[in-house]
Amino acid sequence: MKKIVFILFICAIGLTKLNAQESKGKFAFDFNFDPAAIFDASAGSMFEMPYIKGRYFIVSDLSVRVGIGLGFGGDKNYPNPATDDYTKTSSSLFSIAPGIEKHFGGDKFTVYVGGEIPFTTYSTKIETKVGTTTTESENLNGGYIGFGFNIVAGFDYYIFENLYVGAEFAPGFLYNKDKEVTVAGTITQKASTNYNFGLNATSGIRIGIRF
Repeated sequence: MKKIVFILFICAIGLTKLNAQESKGKFAFDFNFDPAAIFDASAGSMFEMPYIKGRYFIVSDLSVRVGIGLGFGGDKNYPNPATDDYTKTSSSLFSIAPGIEKHFGGDKFTVYVGGEIPFTTYSTKIETKVGTTTTESENLNGGYIGFGFNIVAGFDYYIFENLYVGAEFAPGFLYNKDKEVTVAGTITQKASTNYNFGLNATSGIRIGIRF
């Protein structure tokens, strides 16, 4: 009888811990927050968007992840105020990085390790008008397609039950293929390739919510 009671007691503790972990939810997303930007405007944006990392917890200590980045930018300058000549620049970026994480620790503080496979495409276009002549230079400022593999390691600290902060490091390999440079339909620079290995870390902290 005592053995049965003991076994039931252990099972109850296990179920309590499992329910506590599951109460955080299976989904989470976070983004980078740089507290230095509060006091120093030159430090850059307080929230580094649009890169967002999403997670789905298959079980309490194993999650799949995906990072998504999307950005557009552009400007138009008139170097000579006496004419209508201008230089217009536009750029676009899309990145996606699926991966997996293994978590260790308790309810308040967890560390994790895993891996991800990033894919990025970036393109630029420069349009220049001088007099009646307009020319376009595609990908002149470093348009490329890249992919690689990162080993990820980081930690999450839950300030509240479903709100956490943390940081992440991602040593990995990245391979880029620069696009051809074309001016008015004529190739002026052939496509090239480059690769690098490095350690990446967020400049601030990551802040996220789990639901």
